[in-house]
Amino acid sequence: MVGATAACYAGRAVHEHGTDERGPAGGPDRGPLPLRSLEPAAAAAVRLVATDVDGTLTHGSGLDPQVVAAIAALVDAGVEVMPVSGRPSGEVLGLARYLPGVRRGIAENGMVEVVPDQPPRLLVPAVDRAALRELAQQVARAAGLALAVTADDPFRVVDVAFEREHRDDEVLAALARAAATQGLFVTWSSVHVHFTRQQPDKGAALLRAAGVPGEAIATIGDAPNDAGLFVAGRFGVTVGTADVLRQRAFMPAMPAYVTAAAESAGFLELARAILAARGHAPAA
Repeated sequence: MVGATAACYAGRAVHEHGTDERGPAGGPDRGPLPLRSLEPAAAAAVRLVATDVDGTLTHGSGLDPQVVAAIAALVDAGVEVMPVSGRPSGEVLGLARYLPGVRRGIAENGMVEVVPDQPPRLLVPAVDRAALRELAQQVARAAGLALAVTADDPFRVVDVAFEREHRDDEVLAALARAAATQGLFVTWSSVHVHFTRQQPDKGAALLRAAGVPGEAIATIGDAPNDAGLFVAGRFGVTVGTADVLRQRAFMPAMPAYVTAAAESAGFLELARAILAARGHAPAA
């Protein structure tokens, strides 16, 4: 992360400065505030919503019609929606092409910018993925883990991903510490475990690609790989779904606000708040 190494990728929830970075609304001691306390003026100022996908836009393993309708409503209200996902470039391309009004996205935890009908743009140097995969599997085996490569791995261009398979955060934090001794970074979402040569940072990538001032951006996510979207001072509104609270010990940065609900229901809470502040009909 910009200005501070996110030690979550080495298995700790603190930065090298000694504290985790939380949004100003909650503060390092109080944690995030409920989203219902977001001031309407702050919600109305949002021009772009940058959203994680798995566990944030999705419910279970799919997109609900209500989420698609909410995205369309936000776009109609003049608010751009941008997926910022750990998924590979090809899958994010599909979201950018077919979700209503969505015209671009960021893939592989901030490593790749995706725009339909344009080649993916690397935001980090290219890597030898075969060598990275082999080293990642060596680290995992030494830690007593047998990691299964994700089915979408062939469509990735920078990182290497493995199935999480419901492994606990503590197990993945230990894996991250082991990987750090080999110069690798590990982060994880609700579904995947990612190995990279460079520190993944969705927030830094978003600031680079958005073309919108950070203070006009609202971010939302649910897992440690979304922590770059929560770093204090980067964005106008930072929101976690309810799932961030149970993962707090493993989050290198916490959001300023948290939704009452988890998964896509949390995203719908944020969409309703923005639409209401702009005087538009709330999302279903």
